[in-house]
Amino acid sequence: MKKEIVIISKAIVATLLYVIGIELIGSWFLIAETIDFKNYYEYYTLIQGALQLIGILIFLYFVNNRTFKTLFEKTHRKWWILGIILGILFVFMQTPLNLVYNVVSGTEYNIAYRFDGFSKLNNINLISVFFLIPIGEELFFRGYIQNNLQQNTHTIIAILLASLMFASIHSPYMNLILESSKQDWNLFYLTFFGGQISGILYFKSKSIVPSILFHIFWNLMISIV
Repeated sequence: MKKEIVIISKAIVATLLYVIGIELIGSWFLIAETIDFKNYYEYYTLIQGALQLIGILIFLYFVNNRTFKTLFEKTHRKWWILGIILGILFVFMQTPLNLVYNVVSGTEYNIAYRFDGFSKLNNINLISVFFLIPIGEELFFRGYIQNNLQQNTHTIIAILLASLMFASIHSPYMNLILESSKQDWNLFYLTFFGGQISGILYFKSKSIVPSILFHIFWNLMISIV
């Protein structure tokens, strides 16, 4: 029991450090302004995502004894296909999830499903949204956090805790820092369920790839609809 508490505590601390690291990385624009990098804001999300992924890879390199050999384990292609299908379907699953959220919170979240986002797909920053950020988040929350929890706790607990920590980085914590921030808990709520799907894929396939594919197509569908 004591060992489990230590592992869970380490996972919480690692998540807190992740959030702090992301916020610190997000201040790179101060350097851009100092060196007079004109129009940097046009590439902000792309550069931010690239820096985040690099930071996560450096972290994993050292915690995995300076190796990437076990980073992308091979698995049957059926898990790849399932990951893609679930990523596409999850945006539709959000409708019943939002119905429950709206009843509890008194909000009116609704997805129109107009599929009018295709024209926006030529934005270079979406490379980060579709690839860099999903890869980095899955490597950290599934490949590192969930993997360590699975080795020391029950699988269900590991998936739930990893999902909770994944959702926590999408929580309205900025409300505590900025008075102008008016975020609510809807994104936290949805990513908690998305994290569980991703976590189950990771556990069943024994590979991070299906989880990454799920996350990529989840983000893609959100942009399209």
